[in-house]
Amino acid sequence: MKKLFLLIAVVMLVFVSCSDSDDNGDTGNTGNTGDTGDTGDTGDTGNTGDTGDTGNTGNTGNTGNTGNTGNTGNTGNTGNSGENEDDDTEENDEDDVIDPLLEKFVGTWAKKIILKSVSHAPLAKNVPSVTTRYILSQIKVENGELVADRKGGIMCRTDNRTGDSALNKGVVGFNEPNSKFNTIYHFWKPKDIPGQESIPDAEVWEEGGDIFFRMNKEWELRGANMEDIVNEEMPSNDGDPRIFDHDGDGNPAFTITFAGFVSGDIYFVQRLTAIYSGKLISEGKIEGNVEWTDEQYTHQATENLTLRGQKTTDTNTEKSVFQFIRVDDSMDCAQLIEQRDTIFDIVDPNP
Repeated sequence: MKKLFLLIAVVMLVFVSCSDSDDNGDTGNTGNTGDTGDTGDTGDTGNTGDTGDTGNTGNTGNTGNTGNTGNTGNTGNTGNSGENEDDDTEENDEDDVIDPLLEKFVGTWAKKIILKSVSHAPLAKNVPSVTTRYILSQIKVENGELVADRKGGIMCRTDNRTGDSALNKGVVGFNEPNSKFNTIYHFWKPKDIPGQESIPDAEVWEEGGDIFFRMNKEWELRGANMEDIVNEEMPSNDGDPRIFDHDGDGNPAFTITFAGFVSGDIYFVQRLTAIYSGKLISEGKIEGNVEWTDEQYTHQATENLTLRGQKTTDTNTEKSVFQFIRVDDSMDCAQLIEQRDTIFDIVDPNP
C-alpha cells in the first residue's frame, strides 16, 4: 500500500509539473513576442515566466537600440557647415583679387596731353592754339573699378603756343611763378556729377586682340563758382555773381598772361572738359585722342580790348592726342618736367 500511495503521489506530482510547464511556456512565448532579441530565448531557459519577465527587460534594451538613433547625433557634423564659412572667406578673398586686365593699369602714370583748337573772340577771329599739359596720375582699383587721381591734385606744367600770324601769335603764361593755373581749379570726376554715380573714372576692355582704354569725362572750372557744372550757362557779363577772385591776386576771375603782338594780363573764366579714348600700345604705354571742350569769358577789367569778352573754341579731336607712360611711384612733378623729353615719344600732329 505504501508503494501504491507513493506511485500515485509521484504520478500526481508529474501531472501538476507538466501542467505548470505548459502554462509557463505560454508565458515564455509571450516574452518571445515582446523581445525580438535572444534574451527571450533565455527566458525559455529559465524557470517559468519569471525569466520571461527578464525578457521584458530585454525589451527595454531594445529601446536602448532606439537610442542608437542617437547616432543621428552625427548629423551634428552638419556643424561642418563651418566649412561653408571657410568657403565664404575664400570667396571674399577671391573678391579682393584684382582683375588681371585692370591690373595692367595700376600704378603712377606720366601724362602728356596735346590739345588743338581754334578760338574766336569779339575782335580776334580764327586764332589757332596748341596747348600741352603734363600731369602725374595715380591709378588703382577699388571695388572692381579703376580710380584715377591727379597726384597731389595738380597739373605739373601747361605749355601753349597761339596764333599763326604776326598779329595773333603769342604765348600764354601758364607757368609763370605767380600763376596758379596748374594748381588752383575746381575739378569734377565723372561720378561727382549727380546721376552719374555709377560711372567709373576709367574703363578698359579687350576687343579684337587689343586692350582699349577710356577715361570718362572730367570737368575743370576757373574764375567762377557753379553748383551745376554740367548745365549752368557760362558767365557773359562782369556782373555775374558767380565770378570771384579765384587765385587770390586781387583781380577778378582767374589771371593768366599773354605775351605777343598783343600783350597783357587776362582775367578770365574757363570751363573745360576732357575724355581720353585710346588703347594699350605696349606694357606701360597708352595712346589715343582727346575729345574736349573749352569755354571762356574774359572780364572787361582785362586791359587789352582784343582779349575781352566771350570766347568760343572749336576743338579738334583728331589732332588732340595723349600719351600715358607708367613711371615709378616716387616720381614727382619736378622729375617729370626734367625728363619729359625722354619719357614721351608721342608725335605732335600739329606743325
